[in-house]
Amino acid sequence: MNPYAKWFSRMVWLGIVVNMFFIIPLCFFPEVLLSLLKMQIPVPIIWVRAAGLLLLELSILYIPGAIDPYRYKATAWMSVVVTRGAGATFFLSAVLFFGQDLGFITIALVDAFFVIVQGTLLFLAMKTQQPEMPETVQEFS
Repeated sequence: MNPYAKWFSRMVWLGIVVNMFFIIPLCFFPEVLLSLLKMQIPVPIIWVRAAGLLLLELSILYIPGAIDPYRYKATAWMSVVVTRGAGATFFLSAVLFFGQDLGFITIALVDAFFVIVQGTLLFLAMKTQQPEMPETVQEFS
């Protein structure tokens, strides 16, 4: 793997770790997290916990692209564009255009950071990818 792909992988794993800082409180201590972010606590709270579970499921889906972005190109690109890009856009729009709590900006900024860094690294990794030699050619080199 070239250095860009290695750094892409590292940043995806870092993103999963960062997501855990949201997932654990969303699932187990939603009131605490929402209070820290100065957000309204909805009733029933199950929807906040469900959002934490969905974030966990998304994070698990990042793993194949993190392990091998060349083999799992679609997964790698979707983890950047579809999930991080759409997440940043959705939460930023929710605050700016639909009057949602400012606490959602935190989520938008986290996703925006990762979409910029991971997107750049993945683009460079794919651009500089060396074609793999067939096994028969490798034996003679």
